[in-house]
Amino acid sequence: MGKSADDERQRRLIHDYFGADARIRLLRPAPTFGASLFVIDFDRGARHYRTLGSFGAPFDKSVANWFGGDLQVTEQSSMDLLYPAQLVFHYERLMSLAFALVDRPVNALLLGVGGAAMWRFLRAYLPECAPVLVDCDEVVTAIAKRWFYLTQPVVIDTAARFLAAATQRFDVILVDLYNSGGPAEFDTAFWARCLDALGPGGCLATNWADFAVNRKVKPMAESQAALARARGLDCFYVTRRGFRDNLIQYVPTAAGRRLETLTDAHERFTRERRLPNGGRGILEQCVVAPDFPIDFD
Repeated sequence: MGKSADDERQRRLIHDYFGADARIRLLRPAPTFGASLFVIDFDRGARHYRTLGSFGAPFDKSVANWFGGDLQVTEQSSMDLLYPAQLVFHYERLMSLAFALVDRPVNALLLGVGGAAMWRFLRAYLPECAPVLVDCDEVVTAIAKRWFYLTQPVVIDTAARFLAAATQRFDVILVDLYNSGGPAEFDTAFWARCLDALGPGGCLATNWADFAVNRKVKPMAESQAALARARGLDCFYVTRRGFRDNLIQYVPTAAGRRLETLTDAHERFTRERRLPNGGRGILEQCVVAPDFPIDFD
């Protein structure tokens, strides 16, 4: 059966983005996600990568013409095929610092599976930490199992429903929930459930993509911060200088775990866990701020 015009256009956009030699392994619609997803293998010098990507409308309209008018290629998750446990994206390495802010993380709740990057990282570097994976999209989960080495069962449910029924407490909760329109809609009740699900001395970390151009992000992030501070908890943000990368928001609940202790926690974590390259580059050239670092006014 011949490829549709949309399929051909998407394949052209993928090759424009990753290069003509990139190998498309999968391209399929994901109705729950709201757009087509793809898996692609490509080389960067001697390194070989596999990436889970998607299509969506660009938040920054200045790039619309480059991406074909109304479609933007977005990299959701990536895996180094020679070193699958290493975190490829900088924001993923920042998210992993949530484990550095917990003395002995023995379990974790991963809200959003993506390409299972954090699951592979935990298996390799924190094997004693038992993760629970939750995602509402069966297509994403199937892709992670087929192409990204995921072998653990996934709870197919929305994060809000899962948390509403949860009785287990977690040392770390990572929120990384997106669809083709950007981040899921989070309200104060959702953040309250996240904090309620944290065990003593735990840490909540949230990934905010497109935070510098998506005006929906700041109110959601600030509602989380306000709730955390109302409970007497610290809250801070980390992103690379230049505000082109993702922003990570942390709420550690252990006594003494504050913004000022992040560097020491990072150094201890990378030393004890023997992270690749000694953890260099994770916090270098980053802004660490107590408040949302972008003012849209």
